[in-house]
Amino acid sequence: MEDKFLKVAKQAALEAGKIISKYSGKVHRKNIKFGDHSDFATEADLEAEKVIISILSKEFPEHNIVTEEQENIEKGSEYTWVVDPLDGTITFEHGIPFFSVSIGLLKNNQPYLGVIYRISTNDFFWAQKDKGAFLNDKSIKVSSGKSLEEAVVIVDLGHKQKRPPKLDLYIKPMIYNAGYIYSFGSAVLTLAFVANGMIDAGISQAWIWDFAAAAIILTEAGGKITDFEGNEPDWSKERLNILASNGLIHDQILEALK
Repeated sequence: MEDKFLKVAKQAALEAGKIISKYSGKVHRKNIKFGDHSDFATEADLEAEKVIISILSKEFPEHNIVTEEQENIEKGSEYTWVVDPLDGTITFEHGIPFFSVSIGLLKNNQPYLGVIYRISTNDFFWAQKDKGAFLNDKSIKVSSGKSLEEAVVIVDLGHKQKRPPKLDLYIKPMIYNAGYIYSFGSAVLTLAFVANGMIDAGISQAWIWDFAAAAIILTEAGGKITDFEGNEPDWSKERLNILASNGLIHDQILEALK
């Protein structure tokens, strides 16, 4: 029998996915953030987030909720839901099938459960602490690559105003050291693909809702996640530097980032 946390998270993600699908292929109204026209939310983001919050609040009224688009709900609970209703808004707006609903649960500020719903393929990545990681009903594991020189690494370029500091921080080091470099436009799916063994590592500087669900999926799949200094991420912060890998090339990437 599915854990109630997991069951409700999947239900919320699925309902949000229905709303997002409804808006697929349409012209979207944009809510520009921070004065950066490359950083925006659409009506799909906002409506999907409302339905997720409604479901979580009804089922777990005593829990905290951290969301991308709305004010956080603080109840003083040991449990905190972290919600990105549409990770990959720009890819979604342009019809690129690389976006998802991301719902994570922290227990005492540590990743405890994660559900990622990739809408375009109707796939669920999910995990719960000490219970393994899964893609739909199939157990997943990280890759076995041991060489950074042969590795496939995803680097997050980010929105226009945030790109310049990232160049020296991690983009250039990976250009010079990693075998193959890509940027997908969705931090949470990048980490899910590391967990699934499709890619070897992902490096990103973004918000907690871009990582919370994927972090537990990655570690339950045998991977490793740290900040850029090799320390455990501080999940009490909203903005994070995240290095996620299969674990076998983690130290090589940390050395390259120095």
